[in-house]
Amino acid sequence: MRYRESLTIPIALDRDAISPMHQQIAGQVTAAVDSRALLHGTRMPSTRTLADLLGVSRGVAVAAYAELFARGYLEGQPGSGTYVVDPRPSRSGTRAPVSHVDGPPVDLTPGQPSGEAFPLASWRAAWREASFRPPAPSLPPPFGLGALRQAVGEHLVRTRGISLQGREVIVTSGAGHGLRLVLDALGLCGSAVAVEEPVAPAVLAAGGDDPVPLPVDREGARIDGVPPSCRALVLGPDAQMPTGAVLSARRREAAAAWARHNDGWLVELACDAVFRPGAAGLPRLLGPAAGGTATLVGGFCDVLTPALKLGYAVVPAGLARQIARRLAERAEQPPHVTQLAVAALLRDGTVLRRMYRLGRLYAGKRRLVESALAALSPHARLDRFDGVGTVLLHLPPGVDATVVSEALRAVGIRVPSLAEYHFSGRPAANALVVGYGHLPDAALHTALADLADALHTELGFTRSGAGRPNRFGRPDLVPAA
Repeated sequence: MRYRESLTIPIALDRDAISPMHQQIAGQVTAAVDSRALLHGTRMPSTRTLADLLGVSRGVAVAAYAELFARGYLEGQPGSGTYVVDPRPSRSGTRAPVSHVDGPPVDLTPGQPSGEAFPLASWRAAWREASFRPPAPSLPPPFGLGALRQAVGEHLVRTRGISLQGREVIVTSGAGHGLRLVLDALGLCGSAVAVEEPVAPAVLAAGGDDPVPLPVDREGARIDGVPPSCRALVLGPDAQMPTGAVLSARRREAAAAWARHNDGWLVELACDAVFRPGAAGLPRLLGPAAGGTATLVGGFCDVLTPALKLGYAVVPAGLARQIARRLAERAEQPPHVTQLAVAALLRDGTVLRRMYRLGRLYAGKRRLVESALAALSPHARLDRFDGVGTVLLHLPPGVDATVVSEALRAVGIRVPSLAEYHFSGRPAANALVVGYGHLPDAALHTALADLADALHTELGFTRSGAGRPNRFGRPDLVPAA
């Protein structure tokens, strides 16, 4: 049943004033829209309701709305009602300079999960199944529920081809939580831990203070410069974040050799959202080559939702007991019902299907990114490597990506520079890190158009051909004189 919309702004009427009451109403609504007290898309009361609220005749309310329609501050939607419109961006009839300062920002920050094509029916069924069981009389066991641990193990064997012999699966509150647990149990921090650079901020936070940076190139992390102080390497072999580099077979063998010769530990950050074709057939870090000092941490935040706060760690049995003690002491296990629901989603294949589905979605979005930003070439170029819903946009010499990122943020477009993923002070490549996997196609198309428009200005381009669109539907560009 439709409800009666009310006013959210005060309207004061002076019946002794010279200006008619309908103009007083229209003027105050206009001022409220201009000051953002009434936001674009706000549903307005009907004329009958407005007349009742203000104690005027319905004719006055109708005249006020007619005035606001004429000014472009209201629009009607058949069968729905009357809504506020901010007319300023479109008064000239052309696309205004992009600015989202007063509106919702364009967020191209990497690392955000996709809600597109979410398996809602399976999700509901899993939680319904979990809720049919009586509440647990106590907290989950330190290693996690047996049903979930078994489901996670079977999932990892199926998707990664790893052996769990001599290892335990421990349920954690996410990948970052698992990384902290492993390093804490090993008693390692600071210069005893080496982390890839660039690196996602969440990984750096979980890895502790002042780790040793491992430079990343086309083959992934470089292992040749690990200092003697290091006792653990934290690596994302299948999907280095944010570059998208896949650790080559040669580098994987070098990492395993380093672990054997230095009695060191390898901590692999799992890529749980999609399958990476470039990593297929490569040796696993969690394999016989590294012996018993390799661990794997991951989670289901990227493939499902961060709200789960559920992940896993695969570690040698001896280390598992130390981690379990810490979990029990801190009561850090995810809730019982959450573990049951995720176990059901793993058993029925929902997670596996979701990974395949996201892989196809990201591939299509990558093509959309390439098309939308092709007009910037050759002045700016996309990296040929593709991350998990992330791509690097390299800017020309003389145009500082950090400065451009700050300028874009000032107009409401959030896209970080690669320098923000560096922690050692070493120079970073002059690039922006564009995250696109989390946006539906329509929103992504708009966001990329806004980004391209803003970059045209920042890079000093002017439009040529009197606005003639190119094959991507956007005007051709030439450098400004």
